[in-house]
This record gives sequence, structure tokens and C-alpha cells, in this order.
Amino acid sequence: MRKSIVLLFVLTLLTATLLMTVKSMQSSTNLAENSWATKASAPFAGSCEAAVVNGKIYVFRGGANYEYDPATDNWTKKAPMSSTSSDEAAVVINGKIYVLANSVPYEYDPETDTWKTGEPMPTARSQFRAEAVNGKIYVISGRTGGQYSTVKTNEAYDPETDSWETKAEIPYHVASGGSTVLDDKIYVIGGQNEFHDPMNPGFVQIYDPTVDAWSQGAPHPYPAWLGEEVAATTGLYAPKRIYVMGGIEGFGMARATNYVYDPELDEWTAAASMPLRRSRFALVTVDDLLYAIGGFDGWLTSYSDNLQYTPFGYGTIPLVSSPANQGNYMSSNVPLTFELRVQGASLSYSLDGGAKVPLSGNTSLSDLGNGDHTLTIYAMDEKGNTSTLQTISFKVDNTFTTILVIAAIVTVIVVGAGLLVYHKKRKH
Repeated sequence: MRKSIVLLFVLTLLTATLLMTVKSMQSSTNLAENSWATKASAPFAGSCEAAVVNGKIYVFRGGANYEYDPATDNWTKKAPMSSTSSDEAAVVINGKIYVLANSVPYEYDPETDTWKTGEPMPTARSQFRAEAVNGKIYVISGRTGGQYSTVKTNEAYDPETDSWETKAEIPYHVASGGSTVLDDKIYVIGGQNEFHDPMNPGFVQIYDPTVDAWSQGAPHPYPAWLGEEVAATTGLYAPKRIYVMGGIEGFGMARATNYVYDPELDEWTAAASMPLRRSRFALVTVDDLLYAIGGFDGWLTSYSDNLQYTPFGYGTIPLVSSPANQGNYMSSNVPLTFELRVQGASLSYSLDGGAKVPLSGNTSLSDLGNGDHTLTIYAMDEKGNTSTLQTISFKVDNTFTTILVIAAIVTVIVVGAGLLVYHKKRKH
């Protein structure tokens, strides 16, 4: 009797686990691209900044600190920052979050839930942009006072040395713009420029820290007056794109717009608008899903809403296991193997800039010559638009293999000839 009860309990537990797994799989695979979903509301309302560490979102508002876990859809209150500020920026370096507030970098360690402060920035500012690339934080533009105090200053902070250095100035000074990082380049988009007519020119200013130089992208076709939020998809689960949302339309009026910038094509397209008009909210990316948290409808009504956006092409990125990027192969036949991690997609590939070949499953790249090769994988949407998903460079050098084959053939001939001579001598 007891064995039957235990067996029944085990079967019930296994069934429940299976159902939960299936439900989880369904929720992860049925995400419709270019769509919005509502998640658990934040335990606060109003403007905020956020950063992502190990798949969890840390949201900062006026010194308060909250952790949101997208996997469980739960919020947890964490240790507050020692300073209060309504004008903050948050970036991540090596698993630690740096919140820049009141011109001071505050370092937060999510593992220990503790804070410490760093050296204040040389040029005290507000309404600036801050992003982290290769272990350094770049604080760009902003205002040193009121109107007509916007500066072009670009200063880099190194947490390892707790020191600052001056970098190349941004071409057009802006305040309350948006920014993000993609492929180790900083994109500063929009913002208000009181020295320019119109004051909201919608510039796309691209900074490359490796060469300390700026370039320009195609301007935003419909820039906000100020306060747009920006985040990027990384190419892990969705094509590399930059999403620019919301902002102030005019004096006191927020908007719900969502525009997409393609850095490769230098082009803009419109995406599904946010369910709510908002500005001064936090916008971050977790596994290429975007989360818009908090904000205002302009100046008066504050939000605690937490909205998840599924971007264009989500789930179409194949996980290519062969050929490996920068891989070396000793055969003229290289397998092309991959898996789609979320959902099916209309894929094709091009070898060395040749014609696009439909890609419905694993295949082989045959008769490859010695030297460098490039494999480019594309996806096509329902409207027939093709976008580049990833490019893989690899090398083929079968010289040694050819030598081994020739050596084996020569060995066979020599051995065979020797055996023939031996048998003839035995006959004699």
C-alpha cells in the first residue's frame, strides 16, 4: 500500500514537472516578433535607470535599488545607494554596476549587495549619456548648468585605476539623448541641442573607443524633443538592431513611438508602438528581449508598468557549430551545421559573396579551395525582406592532408612493388 502511494506521488510529481516544462517551452517559443507583453509591475513609479547582470535587471530610482528577474517575473528590493539623484546613468563592467549620479560613479556588486564610491568626474554634468566599452566608462555630453550650457565633453573612467581621462569630443553637443553599445561602438541618438536649429536634430553620433573617433549615421526620421530611450539587440537571438522609443514630443507631451535603426544598412524603419506614451523610463535588453520599465506620460503621470518587447526576427538566429569563426580546416569539405534555438526561419547562405543558397538544414560546403573563406547567413521575413544575420570567416588548408594522401599512395606503391619483387624471387 505504501509503495503504491509513493509511486503515485512520484508519478504526480513527474507529470507536474513535465507540464511546467512544456508550459515554459511554449512561453519561450510562442513569442511573436514585433509585439508587446505586460510583465509584473515595478514596486515604484516614475523615472529610473537600469542595468543587466547575469540575466537580471537592476533598476535604480532616486537611490533605491530593485532587482527584477525575467525568468520568474519577480521583483526584489536590494541595498540602496548612499546618494539620491533623479539624473542617473547605469553601466556594467565585469559583473559590477556603476551608477553615475551627482557626477560620482557608485559601484554596486550584485553578488555581495554592497556599494562603494569612485573618483568624481572632472566635468560635473547632468543630462549626460554613459556607456561602458572594454572596461571603461564613457560619459558623453550633457549640461553643466541650465540652458545653453551643453558641452561636447567626453571623459572616460577606468574603475581599475579609479581615474579619468579626456577623449575626443562629440561632434554635436546634446542633452537628454539616448545611447547604447553595439559591437563595441557607442551610439548617441537624438537629444536636445540648443545651439542647433531645430533643437532636436535627431543625430546618430557613433563613437569608436578603439580609435577615439566619431562618425555619423543616418539621422532619426522622427526625433523626439528629448528623452528618447535606446537599447540594442546583439545578434544572439535577434538581428543586430538599435531600438529608439518614446520621449517628449513637445512641452509636457510624451509619445509611444518605436523606431529601429539598422547599423549595417544605415536605415530606419518603424516598429510596433509602446502600449503607453512615456518618457524617462528604463530600457534594457535581456537575451535580445527588451524591457521598458517605469517612466512618465510627460511631466505629471508616473508609471510602474513593466513591458516586454519581442523584436524583429527574434528566434531566427541560428547557432552555428560549424564552420567555427576564425576556424582552420584541413579538408576541402567543411560541414555546415546549426540549430535554431527558438523557432523556424527562412534562411539562406552565401559562400565567398556568391549566390544565396536556401538553407533548410545541415549541409556541407564542398570542394573548397585553400585559403580564406567567408560564410554569410541571411534570414527572410514574411514581406520578403532579407537581412544579414551573421558572417563567419574561416580558412581551409588541405596541403598537409594532400601530402599525407600522396605519401600514402607512394607507400602503397613502394610496398606493393617490394612484395611483387619478393614473390618473384621466391618463385626463382
